[in-house]
Amino acid sequence: MKSKRVQAVALAGAVVAGYAGAAVFSALAAPAIPIATDFGPDDGLTRIVLTADAGAVDAAMLEALESVDGVVTAQSLDDGRALVATEGLAPHQLAVVPGVAHAEFSVSAPVLGTVTDPYFPQYGWNLENTGTNSYQQPVAAVADADVDATDGWATGTGDGLVIAVTDTGFDTDHPDLAGALWTNPGQPCGGGDTDGNGKAGDCHGWNFYSNNADLDNAGMGSHGTGVSGVVAARAGNGIGVAGVAPQARIMPLVIGGGGSVDVNLGAQAIRYAVDNGADVINASWGGAFTGTALQNLRNAVAYAAAHDVLVVAAAGNDAANRDTNILYPASLTDPNIVTVGSSTAGDTASPSSAYGASNVDLFAPGYLVATTWNDGGYRLVSGTSIAAPHVAAAYALYRAHMPDAGHAELKQAVLDDVDPLPAFSGRSVTGGRLTMSRLAGTPAESVGYAFTSMTAPAGLLTPGIGVSGPTAAGAYEVVLGLGMEHAGEIWALADKDITLDGVTVATDDAGDAAFPLGTFAGSGSVGLTPAMELGDGRYVLTVQLYRDGEPVGRTHAAPLLVGAAVPAPGDETPTDGAAPGGGTAPGGTTPDAGTQPGGTAPGGAPPGTGTPPPAAAARSRRAVRPSPARRRRPAAPARLPAAAPCPATRPSRAIRPSREHPTRRAPAHPSPR
Repeated sequence: MKSKRVQAVALAGAVVAGYAGAAVFSALAAPAIPIATDFGPDDGLTRIVLTADAGAVDAAMLEALESVDGVVTAQSLDDGRALVATEGLAPHQLAVVPGVAHAEFSVSAPVLGTVTDPYFPQYGWNLENTGTNSYQQPVAAVADADVDATDGWATGTGDGLVIAVTDTGFDTDHPDLAGALWTNPGQPCGGGDTDGNGKAGDCHGWNFYSNNADLDNAGMGSHGTGVSGVVAARAGNGIGVAGVAPQARIMPLVIGGGGSVDVNLGAQAIRYAVDNGADVINASWGGAFTGTALQNLRNAVAYAAAHDVLVVAAAGNDAANRDTNILYPASLTDPNIVTVGSSTAGDTASPSSAYGASNVDLFAPGYLVATTWNDGGYRLVSGTSIAAPHVAAAYALYRAHMPDAGHAELKQAVLDDVDPLPAFSGRSVTGGRLTMSRLAGTPAESVGYAFTSMTAPAGLLTPGIGVSGPTAAGAYEVVLGLGMEHAGEIWALADKDITLDGVTVATDDAGDAAFPLGTFAGSGSVGLTPAMELGDGRYVLTVQLYRDGEPVGRTHAAPLLVGAAVPAPGDETPTDGAAPGGGTAPGGTTPDAGTQPGGTAPGGAPPGTGTPPPAAAARSRRAVRPSPARRRRPAAPARLPAAAPCPATRPSRAIRPSREHPTRRAPAHPSPR
């Protein structure tokens, strides 16, 4: 049996042709993702804000401050004051410096956190929820409780858009963020301050926390890296996860480290993002504070509004009502603020998520979401910190689709398009959860698939495929595809017989076999039971429905593990951090297992369960119209034996997920959300 390597093409088409389908090609043996329990320590420095006698701080005063014993860095703020990072100094110790009129501690806030992309089939519920690809949810997962990422990707994936992430850092070496880093067109890397903004070397962003160009932030950027992965982890690259806007650029603006950020630096970063062309700004942090820090933040948000830039804020993880319990920036009432609560895979509010009928605009996925980590791996992270970047990235896709709209119109479009749900009614302005299914103006037609019996001994296999979704009349056809993992890659299986309803069709060079289902008033819910002979190995089974020769919905796929490839009991348990609650990490066996939809196809017997439609008897080998995912196949390489045993795919670096962390309420320490 000849084989054809199709991985490169399948992955390249993943973004627009069915993320769920293409992602599984590299997902057969992905290691479990552990839960992140914290975001690590900060730099241990104390930050103090100074006011000068003469008004605005000048360069000479900054130089004088940096010569004081215990001062690490000194930088000017937009309000004319200076922010000084010190090794344990108190305000009174700097108040005696010549030229200093007043000194006070700066205000910090907690971070509000607590698809060849292999983790999609196990953990990708936030993008496309199959009902079985989430982990340890507080309520049962519900299929389609997601942001409908692939529907949004059909209109664009964020190419050319810039999303500023004001947070704790970035991982410039993370393979899943390769190509995601914004480049400053006015500032070459390694040079002086060529753009004249006082920040030498800010070619990809700026670290306000250490006042230099170190975006990795000395390893203190786990939270910021996680937020960045939700925004723009690359889709279709054969590793890890995917972001909501997988071709957008991230402008990392570091304003803190570990579990907290500095509010005054947050205000600086918002202005920097506006001045450097960011399309939207994400703020996954907040706290209860007043005084000049709050005024600086208000002024920065107003500055963004004046320049038509939206700021997305995390609602907070204190399970409190934001209408009565103030937290900034979430509680700001500026028209360019969007405040986001966290939802689960069961379309309920996350247990720790804040809410508010007036102050929380909408909910978005934020409970145990798989994302990037600053050790090159991944974690499952929870919190409104993770919900907010879903909305920021979605907003960027709306901006690309509506290039002439201002932030007010775009904001309203995002809010108008939510999926209204009982769990969010009265707990948010919209009463709904983010979706991109209506991004193009017309809801995309979708098809649901459920797979059963996806592990079996070698020999005759009869997996079950439940199909539910479209109701339009037409001549229906299903295309089933087979691929096999070999040496860490997936190869299509050609000339492999697949039998459905008594009709046998050999797969073509792309590994596909087409079966007419007949002409129906609507497809309704049907069950398919194909049969095929397979030896030991790791396979992929794909399915795509067609109506009148056109694809309906997107290609879906699931791992098919045969014989020795079936994991032994316990193989799927996480090794880097115990699963909470004594559960088992999803994946390893059949992450796609689900209940096969029942019912009968309108106008005839259910395909796969009884008498085949009349058209099936006259089955020919005519070519079917391919979906976008199945076009542009490369030439076939060497033959691959059908029953060759397949080694496991090479795992990514181990990763750890993260529990929701309630917001620390200490006014002096705002934090990421």
